[in-house]
Amino acid sequence: MSTTEPFGAGAPIVLVVDDTPANLGLVVECLESNNLRVAVARDGAEALRRAALVQPNLILLDVMMPGLDGFETCRQLKAAETTRDIPVIFMTSLTRTEDKVTGFRAGAVDYITKPLQMEEVAARVDTHLKLHALQKLQEEQNIQLQKEVKTRKQAEEALLEVINGVRNVSNAIAHDLRTPLTELRSRLEVMTLTLRRQGKDDQCLTELEVALSDVDRVISIFNALLRLAEIDAGVRRSGFMPSDLDTIVSDAVEFYQPVAELRRVTLSLRTSGDLTAVSDPLLLAQAIGNLIDNALKFASEGGEVSVVATRTDDMIAISVADDGPGIPDEEKSKVTERFYRGDASRGTPGVGLGLALVKAVATLHRGSLAFNDNQPGLIATLNVNCGH
Repeated sequence: MSTTEPFGAGAPIVLVVDDTPANLGLVVECLESNNLRVAVARDGAEALRRAALVQPNLILLDVMMPGLDGFETCRQLKAAETTRDIPVIFMTSLTRTEDKVTGFRAGAVDYITKPLQMEEVAARVDTHLKLHALQKLQEEQNIQLQKEVKTRKQAEEALLEVINGVRNVSNAIAHDLRTPLTELRSRLEVMTLTLRRQGKDDQCLTELEVALSDVDRVISIFNALLRLAEIDAGVRRSGFMPSDLDTIVSDAVEFYQPVAELRRVTLSLRTSGDLTAVSDPLLLAQAIGNLIDNALKFASEGGEVSVVATRTDDMIAISVADDGPGIPDEEKSKVTERFYRGDASRGTPGVGLGLALVKAVATLHRGSLAFNDNQPGLIATLNVNCGH
């Protein structure tokens, strides 16, 4: 402890235990001159009582004393809950290795050899007081950290419960409304077909056809929400089976070829390696279709969309590249959020669930969804784990 610190109520307390008055006096004078408070005891029994009462920061303990010697006194100090953490330094003329080992096994942290050198006493006391203070500080910080971790965990659990509650409500709404919407669509379709049979070609028929398209769009939203709910709940795991992703990707490309031709975009496919995996083929087909559909929407007229499927170790990568406007770096982490619509997609159909579904499918297959610049355009890569 620094010798410039004032002596006061906050100064550390050192308990000095020695049955020799001369030694006791020298040590007390040395410690007090270093701005430390001092308590004294003349034997082991008194030391145990004083230590429990005063709760010193450090104990200087003589070994050779009548009654309880220093070793036994130290053992009893370490056995008591109220004094076990107080560091003990032995003061002794015993210099044999076995005596020192006995002291350390009893619980001491250090030795000072008699005859005592007061500078050494002050230095060792100062060192161990600082070490003990640092240890106490670390323990307090650990306790505080544990409290903060516990509090944060409780907050995360509460937030997760709220999120799950909101998600369950939205899923229930989607499920409950899908049936009446399907019925509404059927009625609109019947009315549209009836007007067409009657040869009607008026504003009413046009409005019905628009309404039918709107209902189809809403139903597609609900279907996407329900698929996401099934993925979140892990229900779709039951649909896993050995699948040939080469066939799934090829079918998806073939399905979108007419769309590509209408938009004057070249849609190409390249596959390599063994593309078999244990997966949900329906969800993968949906995810790959969403990536191709997005690429075709944003590809430039007369441009190209390329689909590449390859295998590396236990992962299959399906990359879909276009030459459109791409996605700014600041939006890449947001585009997979549900209902997020970036600036480039404002003028295109959709509600922002396509990439959210692709990411959910990737997560279900222990994979990932990554976006990279194609300069110009975007490369969206769906990574799927082949694991059985």
